[in-house]
Amino acid sequence: MKIDKILNLFNLHSTEKDIFKICLEANGGIGATEISKKVGINRTSTYDFLDNLVQAGLIIESQKSGIKRFFIQKPELISLLIEIKNKEIIEAQEAMHRLKEEYYSENKKTRPKLQIYEGKKELQQMMNDMLLYQDIVVYSFWPIEDIINVLGKDFYDEFHKKRIRSNIEIKVIWPGKHSRIRKKYKFLEKGINLKRETRIAPSNINFSLGYAIYKNTVRFFSSKKENYGFLIESEEMADMMKKQFDIIWEKSEPLNE
Repeated sequence: MKIDKILNLFNLHSTEKDIFKICLEANGGIGATEISKKVGINRTSTYDFLDNLVQAGLIIESQKSGIKRFFIQKPELISLLIEIKNKEIIEAQEAMHRLKEEYYSENKKTRPKLQIYEGKKELQQMMNDMLLYQDIVVYSFWPIEDIINVLGKDFYDEFHKKRIRSNIEIKVIWPGKHSRIRKKYKFLEKGINLKRETRIAPSNINFSLGYAIYKNTVRFFSSKKENYGFLIESEEMADMMKKQFDIIWEKSEPLNE
C-alpha cells in the first residue's frame, strides 16, 4: 500500500503499521479492545504498540466517559513530522562528509589495514566492499567457478547487476578449466554492456587463491575448502599485486566464444 511509504519512515513494527491502518479506517476513533481483536493480539501488547505510535506522533489518544479511543494524527501534522525527519537526514549527510574527511585524514598516516572474513555471509560482505566505489576499473585473478560455489549464484548475479550500475569495469583472468561455465550463467556471458574483459591464464598458473585489486585495496579469496578471505588496504600492496597481474595478463589469452 502507498501508506507504507509514509510509515516506513518511522521504523514501525509491522503490527504498528496494521494498527495505524485500522485507526485510519475507523470513523470516530476506535478502542484498544476492538483493535486487539482486529489485529489478533492481546490488550497488553496492543497498548504497548499504541503507546509507541502516540510517542511517534502518528496516533492521538482521547478519553470520554473513562473510555480511551484512538485516532490517527491530522495529515498536516504527519507531514510536519516528515519534514523534521528530512531535516535530520540532511544534517546526518552533512555530518557524514565531516566524518569521511576526519577518517581519511587520520588513516593516511596509519599502517595498512587488514580485515579477515570467514564463512559465506562475511565473504559476501567482503565482495560488497567494491560496490562502495563508482567509475573504477578492477583487476581480478579469479577462480570463478570456486567463488560462485562459495558465494552462491543468486548473490553473484545480483552483485554484477549492482557493479554494472555503478560503472565498475573488470579485467579478469580465469583458469582455463573454469571457462566452460560461462554458458551456464547469464551474468558470465560476453558483452560490452557487462563491462568485463576476460582472459584465460596459461595452464601452469596456480589459482588456489584468487584476488581483486581496486583503488588502494587488494581482496584475497580462498578456495571453498578453506572458505575464508581477507582484505588489505595498502597502496604498496595494491601496486605490487597490480604489477603481478599485468605480467599474467600479458601471458593470458582472450576468452573465445
